[in-house]
Amino acid sequence: MTKFFIRNSSTKNGKAIVWEKGIHIAIISLILPFLCGIKGLMAQETFPPPEVPLEIKSLKVEDGSVELDGFLNEVIWNQAEMVSGFTQREPVQSNPASFDTQVRILYDSKFLYIGAICLDSIADRKKLRVRNLQRDFNRFGNDRFGVALDGLLDKRNAVGFEVTPYGSQRETQVIDGNEGDGNVDWDALWYVRTKVTDTAWTVEMAIPWKTLRYKAGTDRMYISFNRNIRRFNEITTWPSFPRAFSHFRMAYAAVLTGLEPPPPSANIQINPYLLGDTGRTEEGDTPEENKTNFEAGGEFKWAVTPNSVLDVTVNTDFAQADVDQQVQNLTRFSVLFPERRQFFLENADIFSVSDISNIQPFFSRQIGLDPNGQPIPLDGGLRFTSRTSKQTSGVLAMRQRATAGSPATYFGVGRYAQNLSGQNRIGGLITHRSENAFTNEEGQEIGSKQNTTATANAFFRPKQSLTLDAMVSYSTDSDQGNGLGASAWIYQQKNWGYLGLIGQFVSENYLPGMGFLRFNDYILASPAIDLDIRPQWLPKFVRSYGPDGFADFFWRASDGAFQQGILNFSPFDLEWQTGGQFEVRFRQEWQQIDATFSPLGINIGPGYYQFGQYEISFDSDFSRKLAGAVTYANGTFYNGDFESWDFDVRVSPSPYIELIGSYTINQFSNLGVAESDVTANLLFTRARLALNPRVRLDGSYQWNSANDANIWNVRLAWEYRPLSFIFLVFNNNETEGLPGQNQPFFQRELIGKITFLKQF
Repeated sequence: MTKFFIRNSSTKNGKAIVWEKGIHIAIISLILPFLCGIKGLMAQETFPPPEVPLEIKSLKVEDGSVELDGFLNEVIWNQAEMVSGFTQREPVQSNPASFDTQVRILYDSKFLYIGAICLDSIADRKKLRVRNLQRDFNRFGNDRFGVALDGLLDKRNAVGFEVTPYGSQRETQVIDGNEGDGNVDWDALWYVRTKVTDTAWTVEMAIPWKTLRYKAGTDRMYISFNRNIRRFNEITTWPSFPRAFSHFRMAYAAVLTGLEPPPPSANIQINPYLLGDTGRTEEGDTPEENKTNFEAGGEFKWAVTPNSVLDVTVNTDFAQADVDQQVQNLTRFSVLFPERRQFFLENADIFSVSDISNIQPFFSRQIGLDPNGQPIPLDGGLRFTSRTSKQTSGVLAMRQRATAGSPATYFGVGRYAQNLSGQNRIGGLITHRSENAFTNEEGQEIGSKQNTTATANAFFRPKQSLTLDAMVSYSTDSDQGNGLGASAWIYQQKNWGYLGLIGQFVSENYLPGMGFLRFNDYILASPAIDLDIRPQWLPKFVRSYGPDGFADFFWRASDGAFQQGILNFSPFDLEWQTGGQFEVRFRQEWQQIDATFSPLGINIGPGYYQFGQYEISFDSDFSRKLAGAVTYANGTFYNGDFESWDFDVRVSPSPYIELIGSYTINQFSNLGVAESDVTANLLFTRARLALNPRVRLDGSYQWNSANDANIWNVRLAWEYRPLSFIFLVFNNNETEGLPGQNQPFFQRELIGKITFLKQF
């Protein structure tokens, strides 16, 4: 057996910690339980999709015959065909649900209606688990009922509509069945009401035909249902799904028959806004700027056909978008912050060519945001997208307004993907960014700049458990020249876990001007395994034993020189039946530093470094009213020592009140060129208060001691009609900046905004 150990390379304080025996024990603990658990693994194999899918028949009713109140007491509900017999996806695949669910489907000329009776012994409402009343709630932390629909009948594109017993809504766009990568920030117009009784909680959904995408003249759709009985941490579905896949894997779905949806017609939405904003901004030595302004703008959406949509935006505004959460970046690589702005979130998956975050030829945060995440005004733009069973395509064009610090910039994106047999496809993406010449704040003349990328990608799924995702991208930049980037990801996913390999190549001059690149000039090889072992000998309070491990090895692409190696594995990872977790993790790194870099403002000099850490973490069940998690890490970091504590807590006496907080302490000693002793703290707190799912107050505070950042965000949102809002937002951002890296920044503003959505 190969000898593997983690060694503390810092000896200045007399330490010489070698965890060799611990690693040997860890490897044994990784292998033996797996061998003992093979019988348990084989007992629940990942079964293939059915050759003949189940069916559920819908019933057509007169317009206005369904009153949306959550009671399901109209006679017509009892006349519709009922499906039941939900089975577990978790914890025991295909076992009967602890409490069954009964579903019926109606429709008229305007809506598809879904009624569900979620049977349960809930005379005491406290048994229901609902964390809060926010829209787009956490899918694992709540009791919920949901439906997935594939109107294109391609088993690739699906939309999901889910609801909690308290009426909170969540909608998702999912491609290729990967729910974890689904677009949960997509907001669709639909209606739902729920009621809780002593024996069940009931759901009554009304989904407008205009919200759905389906083939003209169709009489059927693929459909699946799911339910989470959270206090048991039990996920049930109809029809049955393997534990390895979510209910969005439409190859396993049933067929909804008997439909007569209306023919395509005018489907237009307008969503104007009015905004008032007052505040002041100060950055570095720039004089203080006070502003009070009023703006108007909005969006226009036209569903040209059931499968194609044109979106137009004018004077685009995202004042109500959530602020980025502070991080302390201890690596040499850029941090990927998620997109939070609604216009860019809808149909975002169409413009994605890879699920690997290191290389993204197109990333919408390059539009309308500076490198620090501060907004840059957008004059407007348009987007046209199309989905059919044969192809997916999209075009996006935006204009970014000139400011004192940045030029007027034009962005263009074109995307096409051709579906092949099964769940395979090939496609291409072109991006272009054009910056006008301008004079910056220092009076320096900056010439115009151009950047273009051309990308080809492929997705193959020869069988449900095996996937290949690959792309190659070429860039040309007026300053940096030409470059090439490529990635390939092959992985197998079954009930026993995940096994995958990622390979990437990025040349020295590759630059996606409209994308995200963690760094350039590298070759990466990254194997990974994540097991889900469920032998019978595990204690009853433990659901699974899940050891995992991955490795990242980087070489410089330009000369093949070794740059970095990472081994990260958990030999001991237990998941409780409640959803909590206990984990022990080890990490070993080897790095060749060619130039000084400065995490948290501490200079790390060039040289070769070997360092490692261990980590112990415990998470409780975060669906409970009081929950918490703690993680402790200890080891070495470059030429110094490292110790870290991370605490998370959640308090929620009822779904109407939720308080959460996290506090991280990173302690470094003898680190860097100056052998510095540094403590960096990071605090995040959030309070959510709600009168109901449509009136919510959300406030957060962040403190980052590394750059002395104090950030407040308070947002009152009233959804006075479906997807029409009144927002009142207060932002306060005070940042001193990292030494030698950022300038001090101060911004305080109060924003009032009203939006109005009308669908014709």
